[in-house]
Parts: sequence; structure tokens; C-alpha cells
Amino acid sequence: MSKKVIQLFVAHNCQICPQMERVFKIMHKNGAIDELKIIDIGESPEIAQQYNIRSVPYYLINGVAFHGLMTQQQIERLLQQNNNEKWQEFIKSELTEGQLDAVEKVVTQNSTARDAMMLLLKDSDTTLVVRIGLSAIIESIAGHGLLEKYESNFIDLISHQDERIAIDAIYHLSLLATDTGVNKLMEVAANKQHKLQSHAVEALQDLASEELKH
Repeated sequence: MSKKVIQLFVAHNCQICPQMERVFKIMHKNGAIDELKIIDIGESPEIAQQYNIRSVPYYLINGVAFHGLMTQQQIERLLQQNNNEKWQEFIKSELTEGQLDAVEKVVTQNSTARDAMMLLLKDSDTTLVVRIGLSAIIESIAGHGLLEKYESNFIDLISHQDERIAIDAIYHLSLLATDTGVNKLMEVAANKQHKLQSHAVEALQDLASEELKH
């Protein structure tokens, strides 16, 4: 079993940091945490810049970032999750607070975060604000080759029973603009019985317009 390591970032003028510090120290003392590091960003401002810390308390749970107040029970639940589940929690939390750049940064740098993003895309319980954020990130990174391995996932999502997810998949597949993806869009566009036919036709038209611009 991997070690449970917490890095807690605090500041001397933070009103709620002592609460999180107390929680983590108790957990460390009772063995729920294997290793606890507490860093004052006032004494190490370069650390705050390195981790793009916007507010404290800020903490890394086995390398996955969270901030604000959490109860001991919430932290214990996160510790029991695998990294993929932790990244899903991170992405949902950050996008709900409008932190699009922070999520794009980790999704660009971390393949497990990208896997977590795909799981959120296919989950019917993912909120609209998170879906909008994920679409914006996919728009931004689609041309960087980071999402090509997920082409089959987007194709599968076109058949998702939740029509919102299927429509998003059509759009995301068009952003990848791979031969296989375009062929799938053409297949859907040619099928007049397909519930997403009009969306596929529109996506292909947008692709054609983009090609004309170049």
C-alpha cells in the first residue's frame, strides 16, 4: 500500500489554516497519515508560485491539490480513493469555483487527470458548470495531441443514453478532427434515423469552414 503523504501550505495571517493544521496533526498522530509536511508560504514565496497557490490552506493529498476547509471524515475518504478519483474531485471542485486555468494546467501535464476528465464527461451526474469547463479545456488542448488516445472514448460516448453527453461527444470528436473521428461523424450525418444526425452535420460543416479559413 502506498504511503499517505500530506503537504499543507499555510500563511501566518490565515484565519482558518490553524483548523486544518490541527486536523492533519491529529490524523498524523493516530496513523491515518504517514507523512505530514507543513510549509509557510510567507517564508517560502517561491513555493506558492511553483504550485500556483491562490489561497490557503492549500494541501496536496498524495500529490493531488485541494484547498479550503475539510473535515477529517472528508480527508479520510479522499485518502481511501485512488488517484483517478482524487483527480475527479479536484477537477469538479476547481471548475465549480471557476478555476479553469488551474484545471487546464494539470490536465495538460498529468495523464491521470486526463483519464479523470474523461470519466467525468461520461458521468450523467457531472454538473453543467463542470461540463462547460471541460468543453472549454478540450477546445484549448485538442490540437496538442493530448487527447488522441481518447478518440475511441468520444466515439463510444456518441451512443450514450444521456443525449447531452452524446451531443458533447459529437462536438469533442470534431475538435480532434482525426480521420477516424471524421468518418464516424460522416456515418452519423448520413443516417437520417440517428437522433444526433443534425448535430453531426453541423459539426462537419464547422470543420469544413475551418479548413477553408486555412
